[in-house]
Amino acid sequence: MKPWKPSILISLLFITIVIACQAQEVQFTPTDTIRFYHIVTLNDGTVLKGKILHQEKKTIEFQDEMLGNVTFRSKDVSSMEKIDPQDYYLITLMNETKLQGKIILRKEQELDIETSSLGRVKINISKIKYIKRITPGNMKDGKYWFTTRTDAHYLITPSAIGLRSGEAYYQNTMGLFNSFDVGITSNFSCMGGIFIPMAAFISPRISYKLFNGVHAGAGILLVDITGSPYAGAAYGHITFGNRNGHLSISGGYGVLEGIKRFYYLNKIERIELGLLSISGYKRISPKYALVTENWFTPTEGIGIFTGAFRLMGEKNTWDFGIGSVSINRNLAGKNFTLGPITFMSYMRNL
Repeated sequence: MKPWKPSILISLLFITIVIACQAQEVQFTPTDTIRFYHIVTLNDGTVLKGKILHQEKKTIEFQDEMLGNVTFRSKDVSSMEKIDPQDYYLITLMNETKLQGKIILRKEQELDIETSSLGRVKINISKIKYIKRITPGNMKDGKYWFTTRTDAHYLITPSAIGLRSGEAYYQNTMGLFNSFDVGITSNFSCMGGIFIPMAAFISPRISYKLFNGVHAGAGILLVDITGSPYAGAAYGHITFGNRNGHLSISGGYGVLEGIKRFYYLNKIERIELGLLSISGYKRISPKYALVTENWFTPTEGIGIFTGAFRLMGEKNTWDFGIGSVSINRNLAGKNFTLGPITFMSYMRNL
């Protein structure tokens, strides 16, 4: 990309100033529709209530009901919620009182909230600390169990609980395993990535909810390994439970081709493996979960055992795990076990 000339930067600055001057003339009135109303919480705790005048990648120009027009950086925003009367919200007041319900009407200094427990409540806007869009029914014992993309994912592989349409996340394990998983529809997802420095892979899959608490899915895995070896697998799995706790049983068949001159595993040119897996996930609080993922090859005698503690946020998730690998003499010439191995994985909701 060619560097920008100073004249272009000056022109853009002039245009920005003109737009800003024109924006000063916009007034926020009680007749504005509730759909244009935003509540913004900045990282320093500042709460703004009003509407967005102009938004760019790095900056937001905002008209606050009390302060007038203000401009702040996008990276300084802790949360920003656009009010939609069809959605549910968790509203935290300055005294830490929490309400949940639909915001059905905005007056000049008040919001009318339809709650399930208190009925219709009027709240002075100045008393609101922050507001968050939530999923109905996700409040437990006064705590909000936020939704996350990674609650249907084990340490490397997914469960049969599919991603929702449009959901996606990125995963990095020890800087070596890097992947993206995208929900294309509510029943079709695709994972792809690289294993540094030697392999790239793609794995499309389908998933369906059979009954309440029972999900089934199937997919394929295609791997291209540096130097010409390649691998492929087809698998199916069934998951019992929901997004806060589930157990999966998986079975598959895989082929690893062309490895003789690269890995010298008893001069084997081709490996065909039947695969079995038992994995589990249990969310023990809004931010913490326990995860295990275990793989077996009944005919070749390979076993991979892992377990991890998961620390979750609405955007970022960390796994801190330990595992071991056992291989018998049929494949490697002698029995050996590698481990315990500690590892760390990072995932980010996109």
